[in-house]
Amino acid sequence: MAPCVGAINLYPIKSCRGVSVQSAMLTEAGLMFDREWMVVREDTGKFISQREKGLLALVEVALPPEALAAAHSGASKLPSGAAMTVTAPGMEPLHVPLVRRPDAKIRKVTVWEWTGAGADEGADAAAWFSRYLGVPCRLVRYLGSAAAAAAAAASTGDDGDGGASLPTVRTTEPEFAVDYETRFSDGYPMLLVTQAALADLNSKLSEPLPMNRFRPNLEVAGTDPWAEDGWRDVDVVCSADGRTLRLTSVKPCSRCKVTTINQATAEVGDEPLDTLGTIRSGKVLGWNKNRKDWTHSVFFGWNVVSRTPGVLSVGDALTVASPQCHDALVPAP
Repeated sequence: MAPCVGAINLYPIKSCRGVSVQSAMLTEAGLMFDREWMVVREDTGKFISQREKGLLALVEVALPPEALAAAHSGASKLPSGAAMTVTAPGMEPLHVPLVRRPDAKIRKVTVWEWTGAGADEGADAAAWFSRYLGVPCRLVRYLGSAAAAAAAAASTGDDGDGGASLPTVRTTEPEFAVDYETRFSDGYPMLLVTQAALADLNSKLSEPLPMNRFRPNLEVAGTDPWAEDGWRDVDVVCSADGRTLRLTSVKPCSRCKVTTINQATAEVGDEPLDTLGTIRSGKVLGWNKNRKDWTHSVFFGWNVVSRTPGVLSVGDALTVASPQCHDALVPAP
C-alpha cells in the first residue's frame, strides 16, 4: 500500500474531543475549525487544558453537516444559523454559532507564550464551561486574519481590558517555522503521525492505546513504523481538486501528560510516556546531539506547516519530496 492520508481529525475546542472527518480545508492557519476555540480562566484569560482539567477529555464537539460540506468544498461561507454542538456528562447541550458574532466582546487571552485578543462567545457558553469545570471561565474564539482584526477593532464589545488593541494573529516559533499562522494549538498548525508508529508502540505496551491519546490532525497510512522521522517536505495529491499541496515537517512533537489521560474516562495513567521514554527519547534517538534540551523529551509525531491552501481528503496520496536532516533542523521559510 502506498502512503496516503488515512484519517483527518479536527479539534474545534482546544483540549476537548476531536471530530473525525473525510475532508478538511487547509487554511493559512491550519485545518478549518481546528483549535478555533479554547476555554480560558475568567480572571486571567489563560487557557485551560487537560493538563489542569482532565474533564475536558469528556467534552464532545459535533460539527453540523453544512460545516463539513464547506470544509470539503473549500467554501468559506456558512449559513447564519450553523452551530457546533457541545455536550458532556451531566450537561445540557451547548450550541455555539460557527459564524463569528459581530457583537462579540474582545477579551485578552493567553495560550503558552502568546497573549492576544480573542472573541468571547457569551454568557451561555461561559456558564456552561464554568459549571462543568468548577472554575469561572469563558469560551473564546480565535480572531486571526486582518479582516477579523478590523472587525474586532470596530466592535463595540471591547470589555475594557484593552482587548481590541492586542494582536489577533498568532504565529509559530521562528526557530522552526517563520511567520506561519497557528490558532490555539500548542504551537504549530498541524500534527502528523503515521498509523504504523502507533502499531509499533502498541506492540510494546501491555494494553494497546487508541490514536486519540496523541490528538493528531493527519494520520498517514501505508508506511513503515516511524517513517515520518525521515520526511521534510511531503506532497499530497488532493483528490478534491487535483492540486498538489505541500506540507513541511518542522519539529518533532514532544509529548506531555495529556497522552496519559484516557480520553474515554479522563482517568490518568503512566503510559505511553514510560514506554516512549525507552524507545523515543531525544537521547535514544540521538536528536540531543545538537539540542541538549531534547535529551529527556519523548517524541511521537511531527509538527507540520504549509503555505499551500487546499482540501485534504482521506485517501489522498503522499509523496516524500525531500528528506529530513536532524543535525540541522532549520526554520521553514
